[in-house]
Amino acid sequence: MAVDSLAISAAAQAPSSLRPLSDYAAGWADSVTQAGKTIGDLAIDVLKVPDRLAQAARLLTGDGALGTPADVLLPFVLLLACASAVAYLVFLALAPQRRHLSASAPPAALPFMLAFLRAALVDLAPPAAYLAVASAGNALLFSLHGLIFNGTDTFRAIASMVISTSSIAWFAAVLLSLPLGVGRPGLRLSPLSDDEASSLRHFIRRVVFFVAASWVVASGLYYAWIGEGLPRLIMVSAGVIACAMCVSGVVRTGRSLVGFGRVWAGLAIVAAVGLTAIWVVSLLSGGYPPFDELLLTVLILVGVPALDGMAALVMERLRHRLEIRHVRSRTIFVPSSNPDEEILEGVEQPIGEAERQAIREEIVHSTTALAGVAQWTLRWFLTVIALLLIAQAWGLDLAVLLGPSGARTWLGGITEAGLTLLAGWCGWCLFEAALAVYLSREEGGAQSRARTIQPLLHAIGRLVIGAVATMSALSSLGVNIAPLIASAGVIGIAVGFGAQTLVRDLFSGASYLIEDVFRVGDYIEGGSAKGVVERITFRTVALRHQNGPLFFVPYGSLGVVRNNSRDWVIDKFEIPLPTTVSSEQIRRMVKKIGQEMAEEPELTKLIVQPLKAKLYRIEPGVKVFRCKFQTLPERQFELRTESYRRIESALGEAGIPFADSLHTVRVNIGQTEPPLAAVA
Repeated sequence: MAVDSLAISAAAQAPSSLRPLSDYAAGWADSVTQAGKTIGDLAIDVLKVPDRLAQAARLLTGDGALGTPADVLLPFVLLLACASAVAYLVFLALAPQRRHLSASAPPAALPFMLAFLRAALVDLAPPAAYLAVASAGNALLFSLHGLIFNGTDTFRAIASMVISTSSIAWFAAVLLSLPLGVGRPGLRLSPLSDDEASSLRHFIRRVVFFVAASWVVASGLYYAWIGEGLPRLIMVSAGVIACAMCVSGVVRTGRSLVGFGRVWAGLAIVAAVGLTAIWVVSLLSGGYPPFDELLLTVLILVGVPALDGMAALVMERLRHRLEIRHVRSRTIFVPSSNPDEEILEGVEQPIGEAERQAIREEIVHSTTALAGVAQWTLRWFLTVIALLLIAQAWGLDLAVLLGPSGARTWLGGITEAGLTLLAGWCGWCLFEAALAVYLSREEGGAQSRARTIQPLLHAIGRLVIGAVATMSALSSLGVNIAPLIASAGVIGIAVGFGAQTLVRDLFSGASYLIEDVFRVGDYIEGGSAKGVVERITFRTVALRHQNGPLFFVPYGSLGVVRNNSRDWVIDKFEIPLPTTVSSEQIRRMVKKIGQEMAEEPELTKLIVQPLKAKLYRIEPGVKVFRCKFQTLPERQFELRTESYRRIESALGEAGIPFADSLHTVRVNIGQTEPPLAAVA
């Protein structure tokens, strides 16, 4: 019997449509019962193998026309050796390409994918050369018009099976090992170290080649009409040994895993044991193992952790790309350097190291949280998809458990509601993490921006996502949500018509926050109130006055808002001096004081532009000089005090009085002469 007959029989036994779980379980119970009855028959068939060796030799050699079995098998073995030698030569020829790919791959997406594809072609070239040489040699040397001999049907079936199985095993080993990127850290698609990746690659190759070798031996004996007992015994033994190898490898690797990896390792052990039991029972019951179902299940079980590892690596690279943001300066608009021009010009203001480090830490924290939430969501998605694919592969009709769409069973309703709530929770976590990343990357003051708008957006997002998820879950449980939706619409219309002030406050507040008019901690003036913004609600903003009172101002009453805490502040004050002083002397004196203040470490971090002075106006007996400096918001008071102190000291040293002393009227008691009139 040929291998094609095995596949045809297995396909015939496979369900043409999804079956209920009870029918599927009953079928396997019958298989277990049948297995006990046929074990004895298989044991008797194994004892007859020595008597069938002569018949197998005749089938292989055409009743001796081609010589002995050694004369037939030796040329084929030499052909496989030549094909392997050609593959090794191709491997050596591509050694420079492998050394070039051992370097780190480019970080960009497109060069990385091209480099990975190039690595795949380099690794797949040797098995491709082996398959080409072995297939061409088999057709040229041992076909119906072969150059060496015309092989029998049995020989050609065995030769084709050996070539195809060995090639498939080689390709599978390469493809399964390729994401590990052994020797190519830049192309690795799994978060493993070099030693872990190398150990896992050797483990995969041992399992793949052991299974392939067992299949070649069992299928070869089956094609040679040795009987079914020995091939089935070999396949049973191979399945048990492969299961032991997999369980041992998973247990050894699972000790270092945490979280999702440890859970999936436990599921992999259970799955390996269960699949081996199905394999053994199918073989011992006299039937054919469900090859397609077993292969798909193994691929799914292997693919889920592989995809999870790849996703973890992609998320890590995405996190690093999101973190690349060097905040070195910010653009602010300051008065023109020309004192005669009252215009603003943009300048680059350097950001201090402490502020830059705070922004950097906020970005790292938010991007790490986003990557973790995204990977957690993807793991749930992969788990659900894997369960559905496994059920599909084995013909399990999960719709029977859920019930028809019009009449869900209680288990189906609970399951659908649970999945809906899980999807809502994942959506909320992604929204929260993405919002934190966006706010952390805002220009100038990520902490304040996040503290202002994040709580409000959290509340809105929680309300919207929670309401949608809850409504969907209730609908899955059979609750009619149409009245709830209608009631919500009626309430919305009533609120719109009956609470116009509330609606105005809500829309005004949304506009203020979206346009970033003020933040928590800013000192603002709006309407009839002023103070520091302490907290923000849906309808009002709480302002703490400098004297202590707390004002709750509706957004609709703010009107024009004056924000005194943005970017910089220019503070101006006047100094009245006698008309006899030199204006240039005063200007230079104040300028020197400003330069001295800008050079002091305690004051230089507060000063944007140093203290300057110019003659502002002249009145009878008085010259008024206007001084100004530019500083950070809310720091002008301490700088003004320091400026007053230094100017007073400098004027005293220069013997220059303030003009106020000239306006003071002096009365001398006991003097006959009238007091001197003050200079008007």
